Amino acid sequence: MKKLFIMIFAGLLLAVFTMPAMAKFKIGGIIFTDFYYLNRDKNNAEDWGLGNGTCSYNVTSIQVPNITRLNVKWTNEDNVGMYIELGMGQEWGNVQYSWSDGVEVRHAYGWWDINQDLRITAGKTTTPFSPLNPSQLLGTRSGSYNIIGAGFGDLYPSRIPQVRGTYKFNKNIRLALALVDPTGVADVVGDRGPWSWGVEYSTKIPRIDIGVPIALDWIKLYPSLMWQRRTVDNLRQSDYSKERGYPTDDAMTTYVASLGLKTGYGPLAFSAEGNFGQNWGNAAGFMGFSYPAIFSSAGYSNGEIHDAETYSFWVDLSYKIGPATLHGMYGQMNTKNRWGEMDFDTKSQMYGLSCPIQLAKGFSIRPELMWYDEGTVEVRGEWDEDYNAGKYMIAGVQFQITF
Repeated sequence: MKKLFIMIFAGLLLAVFTMPAMAKFKIGGIIFTDFYYLNRDKNNAEDWGLGNGTCSYNVTSIQVPNITRLNVKWTNEDNVGMYIELGMGQEWGNVQYSWSDGVEVRHAYGWWDINQDLRITAGKTTTPFSPLNPSQLLGTRSGSYNIIGAGFGDLYPSRIPQVRGTYKFNKNIRLALALVDPTGVADVVGDRGPWSWGVEYSTKIPRIDIGVPIALDWIKLYPSLMWQRRTVDNLRQSDYSKERGYPTDDAMTTYVASLGLKTGYGPLAFSAEGNFGQNWGNAAGFMGFSYPAIFSSAGYSNGEIHDAETYSFWVDLSYKIGPATLHGMYGQMNTKNRWGEMDFDTKSQMYGLSCPIQLAKGFSIRPELMWYDEGTVEVRGEWDEDYNAGKYMIAGVQFQITF
């Protein structure tokens, strides 16, 4: 598969170089190398299966995660364009093995600008929903999926097949409406229910993502909304399913409302985003692998679906000094859910510093120091228990080579 992707990309480059002169193209790429020290306290080490709860876990890693990428952009004289991006590098795990490397299609989409105000887009890419991210990039393959604060405040819409229309009302406001494939599941977390085994998904209505970016003189606002209705067939209730209280409902709704903002004055900049909704884990997207993310799929109780309620937010304050930009960040995610006779309340937090520095054209480093608090999982119902998932720290430098 890896060789096939490379052959396809090489063929694409050959086709680009032999296109008529009227067409335009651009080739780009970036290599990320993570060099960091990871420290998990004894509770977090035990939670990740790295000890018996009596000692911490410490390791230094040098990794090339699969956010490393190559891309090609092509446009022609009829305002038609195409963008393809391949990610390559370590795909999984927290230890670098040759077989953990791979190649994946990150973006593959095209567009037609019908006129200066209306664009049609089709293919695999991010949606108009929840478009902002904090400036956190070190530790994609730490084992905890530490990238853009996912699981600790950020919700990334992921890259999903879609058909989208974008209309520009004026220079300040535009509307993007995407019909998105509704069969996807949450990255890393997957689809954890709420039904028992044996059901077949039969969703007929596309997922709908809407974004309305608004650019004012001193601030940019990013309100957006995601809605999905998922249905199933062959809903069978075994004696075990009835005993556990699995739902007999054959439909479930996921929605998330999001609001982001960016502003600044001189070298000082501020960005933030908040999300609130239900059943996040039952739709495609990336929210990391923290406990609030794991519990964000719909639950069940007494034969009915129990909607998981989740919120997240992050803030990023930065100051530019010459070639460096220092970011201070904080984020939080919380989920409340019910499985059977047990209620769960989980919260995670992150805070720290990241400072990208451009040392030469095409060469940058990013020192980063971040703390992640997995929090306490509060369980109430059949038994009462407060489970301390512990904390960990990631400190190091990310090297970036761009062309």
